[in-house]
Amino acid sequence: MHPADINAALRKAGSNQARIAEQLRISGNAISNVIYSRMTSYRVANAIAKVTGLSVNTLWPGKYNRTAH
Repeated sequence: MHPADINAALRKAGSNQARIAEQLRISGNAISNVIYSRMTSYRVANAIAKVTGLSVNTLWPGKYNRTAH
């Protein structure tokens, strides 16, 4: 999924990158880096997936191959 679509999904869910960062107690840059695929973090990807109601695989097809969660 394109980063703009991921950010739009966060907004539709009533959230944003800053809220996710605050919930996870990490920097906003870390959230942005995952959204823009500059780094990988299943923890961050999973948090975004939970908030948006979309699967990690829908958000980042083929990037995170975990089946559990």
